[in-house]
Amino acid sequence: MIHPRLSVRVRRAALACLSGGLLLVGASSTPVAADTRPSIRVDNDTLTVQTLLDGRFSGPKETFVSVDGAENARGKLTVTFDASDLEGFFPESTTGLVPCDADGDLIGECDHPHQRLVLDATAKATAAGRSGRIRITAKVDGKVQDTAEVTVRVTDPGPVFDRAPTGFTDVEPGSRLELPGGFSNYSRYHGYRSVIVGVYFPDGLSPVGEFGNCAYEEDGADPSPANRRVVSMSCRLTGPFPPGGSYDLDLGPVEVGHQALSQSIHYSARPERADGEGPERLQGRPGKGRPLTFTERGDDATHVRIGSLPATTTVRTTNQADFSVNHVTLNGKVGDVVAADFFFVNNGPGTVGAVFDSESDNETAQVIELAMPQGITVVKTPEGCRKEPAPQVNKKAKAKKKANGPLYRCWQRRMDKSVLMPPGHFEHFPFSVRLDKPGRSDNNTADSGYVLIKTELTVDEFDEDKDNNRSHISLDVKAAPRASATSTEQDTASRRATIGGAAAGVALACAAHIPWRRRGIRSPSIGTDATGGNAAASEGPEPTR
Repeated sequence: MIHPRLSVRVRRAALACLSGGLLLVGASSTPVAADTRPSIRVDNDTLTVQTLLDGRFSGPKETFVSVDGAENARGKLTVTFDASDLEGFFPESTTGLVPCDADGDLIGECDHPHQRLVLDATAKATAAGRSGRIRITAKVDGKVQDTAEVTVRVTDPGPVFDRAPTGFTDVEPGSRLELPGGFSNYSRYHGYRSVIVGVYFPDGLSPVGEFGNCAYEEDGADPSPANRRVVSMSCRLTGPFPPGGSYDLDLGPVEVGHQALSQSIHYSARPERADGEGPERLQGRPGKGRPLTFTERGDDATHVRIGSLPATTTVRTTNQADFSVNHVTLNGKVGDVVAADFFFVNNGPGTVGAVFDSESDNETAQVIELAMPQGITVVKTPEGCRKEPAPQVNKKAKAKKKANGPLYRCWQRRMDKSVLMPPGHFEHFPFSVRLDKPGRSDNNTADSGYVLIKTELTVDEFDEDKDNNRSHISLDVKAAPRASATSTEQDTASRRATIGGAAAGVALACAAHIPWRRRGIRSPSIGTDATGGNAAASEGPEPTR
């Protein structure tokens, strides 16, 4: 029989041994990282890029590449991009297809775990419809840890209008130009039963004849028969058109109008859209005459434009245009509020574009700068004109003559880039001003302002006479009525507003939502109106009504 005390000792020893064992077990169970291998994460594994055949570049394609767990890598981490599969897809001048590619061999090795892969270029025509891969490899001390791929697909543009003259120069108005054309099916896989070809004519150029398989749209702004003008034609060509086929067209002669200046003809080609009720309906009235036909392109074809698409044809004539603003004189008595309608005109004979800014949708293109003369106060400013802050003046400097009055800038507020400015059209900016003090002679510049054609885009390339792009604004103000005059007489006198000269102006052809405003310039003679006041006098040519 075991002694009770011995049993207690044994139990205590056993507990001590158990506690020590647990401590040993705890000391040997320090956590160890199970898997420290980095892994590649790609935000977008497919990038679709365009070719120059698509006509417009839709912007760069990109994806972000990250290596997760890079901070736990035991060694030097590198990320390799191998785009050798894309060789021949892009022009030779293209650089930076993959990051960290210093020598341009389409293989780059980066030492940072986060990279942005950007394809900021259009593919070559020969790459249309093709696909390639960019292989991404993460390594630690040269040993592969993970791999990933990004697929690059090049769009399949199908039919593309790729044959047209580059341009004609020194063309005489009234002459005719022959217009060869053609298109190719750049699809690698798809053939088409029929193709729609479009030709878009600018103002001053129009087709001489018509084709029976084409529809013609005309200018809706002036539908009268005397001013009917074809703006586009759409033609249905029946194939078949297999992949890789090229075809030439004889679009016939084009007549150059008397207003043509420097214009461009645009072309297009596309598959005919499926319509369950029959052939696609072309917009416009049906043409009359023989059908437009096509022939397979031979090796000796000229005007093929594979390197400069979309295809356009520029026609530059011997015409010029002429902008002008007229000398304006403000007439009246001190206290009168008079109208001051500033404007500028295209004297022709050439027609020019009616928008003067480089933005595609900007409605604030500056066209006029106005420096008002001293001695007047602007009572009403037209919409689209803004007063500029007064410049800092050095009070210590002794000025020999007074500066001009307040400076205004007037903006175009047009968004339609297709509108044109024929001869005789103008845009005006009607101010109202109060005559505050007697004016001095026209030769005294202290009371003289100016009106200036000032646009973002230069008009020098087509403006025949640049000297009339700026003119004076002068005052002819008589002293205020004597104190003996009744207040009623003074009020009546202050309401009689006269303009001695209205400035000649330009009719910028209006966007679709802004109608043209045509206004004739009154006779330079000064008469007396029914109320006994002076009629408005103006100087310069009379715009077309």
